[in-house]
Amino acid sequence: MTTRSDNSNCENQSCSFPLSSHGDSLNNDNPMNLSNVIHWINSFEFTRPKKTIVRDFSDATMVAEIIKFYWPKLIDLHNYVPASSLTNKISNWDTLNRKVLKKVKLPISKETIEKLSTADPNTIFQFLKSLKLVVDEFEHEKQLRLEKNQNCPLYIIVNDEMIQVTENDCCTKEYLSKEVVGLINKLKHKINEMEHKIDHMSSLICVKDRRIKDLQSQLNQLKKDNSS
Repeated sequence: MTTRSDNSNCENQSCSFPLSSHGDSLNNDNPMNLSNVIHWINSFEFTRPKKTIVRDFSDATMVAEIIKFYWPKLIDLHNYVPASSLTNKISNWDTLNRKVLKKVKLPISKETIEKLSTADPNTIFQFLKSLKLVVDEFEHEKQLRLEKNQNCPLYIIVNDEMIQVTENDCCTKEYLSKEVVGLINKLKHKINEMEHKIDHMSSLICVKDRRIKDLQSQLNQLKKDNSS
């Protein structure tokens, strides 16, 4: 993990975060401060040790690892090789922007890519702030979906049976709508009521059958007694 001296070095750099957008999705009004970003970065264990944040993140590889943590199926880390040359750094950022950042609604311009690749402090920290904002929103939405699933369970049809699933289950079938689930549950309830009535009627029939047999036996005995 990054030491306190590394954090201090990062905080002492000129990081007022001015950034012209030119089509970027970086949020310049984000109130998150530098210490929040550094604390967040320090919560990760990267494949290589952190030294100076602006240089560490200039080749996009650590950003790729952060994204892999939150969206594991969205990114392949082998596409991003640690780089020292400007050309390779730009190549990493181009790939990340094209394949991933646009999908998480954080596209960046060529100008920003160049600034990130040259380890511009303002641009690096502004980008990390915006990335954390996207991650926080993603985590919030995930929590809302989890709470919704707990209140409104998901169901699919398997072998003519309705079974409950979660969003984390590997499922290729389409979820049933709330209306369909409600209708199926209502029909199930009616079927259960009918089955209960049938069981009750079956019991009554058995009792009546026994009663009829008893009466028939008594009648036969009376006929026998009369004939004698």
